[in-house]
Amino acid sequence: MDVTKAKVRGYHLDLYGHVNNARYLEFLEEGRWSFYEKRVDRDQIHSRGLGLVVVNNNINYRYPAHLHDVLEIHTDVERIGEKSITFKQKIFLEGTQTLVIDATVVFVILDMKSGKAIPIDDELKSYLKDL
Repeated sequence: MDVTKAKVRGYHLDLYGHVNNARYLEFLEEGRWSFYEKRVDRDQIHSRGLGLVVVNNNINYRYPAHLHDVLEIHTDVERIGEKSITFKQKIFLEGTQTLVIDATVVFVILDMKSGKAIPIDDELKSYLKDL
């Protein structure tokens, strides 16, 4: 699991003074980028002409975050299937067990030349399981 922190800024807020729902997508993406940079050898993926592409986001909003809150974004691989990878992410208020959101984000492996999703072969599955 990877934990990334983000501070809530004024531009993250909506008219009600809490984080706008769409901004959570950016916080989740920041968490996945941190996870990716620490654990994935980009050459292993990109040298094969492959990329990871989001095909589904499912977010449950549990508690409103406000200006100056520091968020802890927890990111982990939940499942590796035949054609997709599911990440489980949770955002907590820093230093607490207050769950702000929980989300699942599903990726497919994309052949960058054809622009089509491909099955995850045994070599790639073995590599991804080590994450």
